[in-house]
Amino acid sequence: MGEWPVWRRIKSKLLSELHVIYTPVNMVRLRLNGARFGKGLRTKGLIRIHNPHGRLVIGDNVRMNSAQWTNPIGFSGRVNFLIVKDGRITIGSNTGLSCCSITCRTSVTIGDNVLIGAGVKIYDTDYHPLSASARCGIEQRWEDVVSREIVIGDGSFIAAGAMILKGVHIGRNCVIGAGSVVTCDIPDNQIWAGNPARYIRDNRP
Repeated sequence: MGEWPVWRRIKSKLLSELHVIYTPVNMVRLRLNGARFGKGLRTKGLIRIHNPHGRLVIGDNVRMNSAQWTNPIGFSGRVNFLIVKDGRITIGSNTGLSCCSITCRTSVTIGDNVLIGAGVKIYDTDYHPLSASARCGIEQRWEDVVSREIVIGDGSFIAAGAMILKGVHIGRNCVIGAGSVVTCDIPDNQIWAGNPARYIRDNRP
């Protein structure tokens, strides 16, 4: 029984150092998909990226957890970037992403010092036309798909399982509660939660 704590410490140490293996691999994957990134990028697990025509710009000292073993709170996905047409994703410096998905058809801007929790989904598009006549059938009319930019301000925290939908602007130093669905703009220094997300209280800067 005395050996188990030692093994746990060894295992924890090994997992903490796996970014040394995954970061160079993900750097190559990012470059092959036309992404730009700053210094100090650290990744654990393999990220997924589909970027045929758009742009992905990542700042300095960004951290990404992208595997089940990197986040033990119940979300087993990877970090996913899907950039459609000429969309643009911009991620600020000192920001952390964990097993989240970002889909961009227009623009998604994430500020500096932001935390994006496990299972968070950020969609700046409806994916499909809302009109049944445009949506159904073999050929969908993609010109009818609504997309609007998303902005997440510096210092904000988007908790696990939240969903940020098209056109939302979240201010600086905001907190979005776990499992929330955000459909409207949020001013600086506020806490919102729920489905749909509602104002809870002010948050100290």
